[in-house]
Amino acid sequence: MIFEISLTILILVLGLQIIRHFGGLFGYRSIFVKSIFISSVVLVFLLLFYTTWQQFEVWSQNEFSKFLLPPYQALDYFIFYSFFKFFAPYLISLFVALVFLFTAKFLNKKYQERFFYSEELYFGALAIFLVGHPGWLFYIVFLIVIYLLIHLYSLFIIYDLSRRISLYYWWMPVGIFVILISNYWLSSLPLWQLLKV
Repeated sequence: MIFEISLTILILVLGLQIIRHFGGLFGYRSIFVKSIFISSVVLVFLLLFYTTWQQFEVWSQNEFSKFLLPPYQALDYFIFYSFFKFFAPYLISLFVALVFLFTAKFLNKKYQERFFYSEELYFGALAIFLVGHPGWLFYIVFLIVIYLLIHLYSLFIIYDLSRRISLYYWWMPVGIFVILISNYWLSSLPLWQLLKV
């Protein structure tokens, strides 16, 4: 369920970017994207609590797993299981997203908004959070590769290094790509299994 929600949010934000690019949403500012980021965090954690409750219900109805719940077992076991199974990947990606957000804000301010547009910071944080852990590691690698390719294109084809090279329209598509391949391909890699919580 969280896979679908994460994908939907990234696709909607990408759609808003496209609409804005073609002249719609003139009032679209970083405060709007910030509210999408905060709402997404709240929504994902509400879904994680719901998933935990569903897991509890399933275990309590099962002939064998009911022995893992009270009164047979302390509730700590279920809490510990739920934390690592459901919450830990998104807590890690939220932490990384916030580190990215505050570091990028600091550096952007220090260097007179040279690196990012104001709403771009929240695009990055949103995508990092929604791809989860360890998806954010692959997300960053793909983003760096794309930035390098754009930079090389600028250097060798356009011969213009004076203009700002931005990933403004790449944060969401790369996030969508990583979510899709993580569900169908990356999760079967040994490296993914090694990095998984």
